Amino acid sequence: MLNVLKNQSVRVLSLANVFETLGISIFNIVLLTYAKTYANPAIMVSVVSIATVVPGTLGFAIGFWADHVTHKDRMLILTKVVQAALYLLLAVVIDARTVVVFTVVVAINLVSDCLGFLSSSLRLPVIRERVARDDRQQVLGFNQSIASLLQPVGQSIGVFVLAATHDYALAALINAGTFLIAAAILLVGRHAIHIAPVAVPQPQTAAKGPSLWQKMSDILGQSSGVSIVRLLSAVVIVNAVGASVDAVINLYLLDQGKATGVPFGMAILIVNVLFVIGTVMGSTLRLKFLDRQSFKMVMVKTIAVMVVLYLDFLWLQNYWLLVVLMFAIAFGLGNMNPKLYAQVISIADQSLVGTIFGTVSSLVTVAAPVGSVGIVLLYNAVSPAAAYWVSIAILVLGTVILLSGKSAAPVSGD
Repeated sequence: MLNVLKNQSVRVLSLANVFETLGISIFNIVLLTYAKTYANPAIMVSVVSIATVVPGTLGFAIGFWADHVTHKDRMLILTKVVQAALYLLLAVVIDARTVVVFTVVVAINLVSDCLGFLSSSLRLPVIRERVARDDRQQVLGFNQSIASLLQPVGQSIGVFVLAATHDYALAALINAGTFLIAAAILLVGRHAIHIAPVAVPQPQTAAKGPSLWQKMSDILGQSSGVSIVRLLSAVVIVNAVGASVDAVINLYLLDQGKATGVPFGMAILIVNVLFVIGTVMGSTLRLKFLDRQSFKMVMVKTIAVMVVLYLDFLWLQNYWLLVVLMFAIAFGLGNMNPKLYAQVISIADQSLVGTIFGTVSSLVTVAAPVGSVGIVLLYNAVSPAAAYWVSIAILVLGTVILLSGKSAAPVSGD
């Protein structure tokens, strides 16, 4: 990791990402608290919760937009400046408690989150051009770890500011400041993130060659080792179950709390801390046995561990085994995304990486609430065992989809 950080482009992008992540996470928690101050808090909180999911569902469109931006470095800086300006505006209006103001506040936060997603897509071509092929997975994992580590930090800052001052405008100003710092870092280090503009094919030219779907299919197939339909189907299926794991663990610990020998709050904290540690380790560690594993096999093994987790819920009900399994799942999940995207950006040109990134993110975002709500409803309305068995069946289906059919052609990158 120290060798990777010697790369100035990595330092500039990662340091800017630190402040951007803080900015986004600070106000997401502040906005929920703000919504509770209205006369109909349940409705307002629901609106905020829905709005926070929207950027992920727009992943394809935002990624496509990122691919068609000619000057990636300029747009990266501009997104931070616009986000800062949006929160300065928000600081001016937020203290007026009206439905119109609430709508404006939610819209500003929504636009900012979309710009954050755009930034993530814009960073991929820069990493492709500025980072050696063998280091890309670690760089992507490091930036993924920044999000895992700093989101709770940003939320804690937001809660602390409100508890100390009860001043929502101040929280907005702090948010604006984080984005201005990110913009300044990118501006000062602009020469390290500049890449030569690549002309995007015009529609009439593109029509003569492979379609966008065919290009994405070829790239994802080579990157993951499976066809695009099987890959995306498995991603949807696994994330539908994966999104419910936190809620299922919470319910399980409520039901089996005495059997754990650990207080409920502490039991959840231990699981969450080990999950974060596992994600960071999976994202950043360079281990030979992991480097030799294909994305498909890492995903299959991670699914297998998830199945064992649900079998523990059913039969053993051992809390410490649950902790170990959640660490292993986090480690696998932390390794999967950087592995896949490192392969993608090695094969795809600048005009496709954002679209592919956005497509996968959109499917994950859509699948998560559907699976989470469905499995939790099953847990409460039917029985815990029914929720566990359905989850296992879905995970097995995802494994069968991944392993069936012929493997895609091997990767041939730059």
